[in-house]
Amino acid sequence: MEPRDKYVRINGLRLHYLEWGRRTKPLMLLLHGLTSHARIWDDVAAAFNGKYHIIALDQRGHGESQWSEEMAYGIEDHFSDIAAFIEQLDPEHLTILGHSMGGRNALFYAACRPERIERLIAVDARPGNNPVSSETLRIHLTRLPLEAASYEQIASDVGYLYPTLGADVIFHIVRHGYNRLTDGRLVPKFDIRMAASLESAGYAAVDLWQYLEHIFCPTLVIRGQDSTFLTAEDARRMCRLLPNARLEEIPESTHMPAHENPAFFNRAVSEFLDTP
Repeated sequence: MEPRDKYVRINGLRLHYLEWGRRTKPLMLLLHGLTSHARIWDDVAAAFNGKYHIIALDQRGHGESQWSEEMAYGIEDHFSDIAAFIEQLDPEHLTILGHSMGGRNALFYAACRPERIERLIAVDARPGNNPVSSETLRIHLTRLPLEAASYEQIASDVGYLYPTLGADVIFHIVRHGYNRLTDGRLVPKFDIRMAASLESAGYAAVDLWQYLEHIFCPTLVIRGQDSTFLTAEDARRMCRLLPNARLEEIPESTHMPAHENPAFFNRAVSEFLDTP
C-alpha cells in the first residue's frame, strides 16, 4: 500500500512525512538515520500498518523536507522538530522506532518527554563516542557519492557498504535518496553540508549516556550482530542504564538490520510490542 504524502510547517521549515493506516490505531513514529529518508521504512510500515497508524518523518535536511539555511542539525534542533510534530499529532498512544541518528533523536526525546511515549525501539543507535563507531561513520559518509551519473553507480557504493542488502532494496533506497538535475547528474537529497560538518568534528556524536536513566518506558535496543556502529559492549551498557530495556541482536546483519534481515527484525519488534 502506497503511503500518503503529507507536509507540515515546524520551526520555520517545511517538513515532509508519510502516513499509513488508520488514525484510530496507536501511533508508531518512524525516524530514519543520517543521509537517509522516510521511504526507507516502506517495508517496515507494510509489516505493521494493520495494528498501527504509522508515520515516517523526513527529518530536517533529509528526503523531501527543507534544509536548514543556518545548518541547524544538532540533536536539540531535531528534538524541537519531533516534539512540535508530536504535539500537533497529539496521539493517545505513541511508539517511536528510530534507526541510527533517528534512534539517537528518539532516545533524547524519550528522556525529555517521558510522559508522551509508551514504547521505544532504538535500532543500532550509538549513545556516545566510540572510535570504532566514528570510523564506521567516516567510511559511510566518504563512500556515498555526492554526485553520480547513474543510479547503478550509487547502488554499487551502497552495496559495498552493505553487501547483504538485496539489489531491490538498494535500488529503492537510492531512487528515493537522490534527485536528478536538469543536466542529468544525480545528487543526494540530504544536505551535504552535514558531511563536511561531521568531518570537521571528527565524526563525534553528542554524548547521550547521561540521559538513558531518565527513559522509563519499555525500550528495545536492537543491534545488528555484525555492526561496527553500535558495538556489543555499548549495547549491553545501554541496557544496564535504561530502567526498562532489553537487547535484541539481529543475526546476519550490520548497521541496517531492518533491511538486511527483515524477517528476524520484524519478529523481534512484534514480540516486543505484544509484550504486556
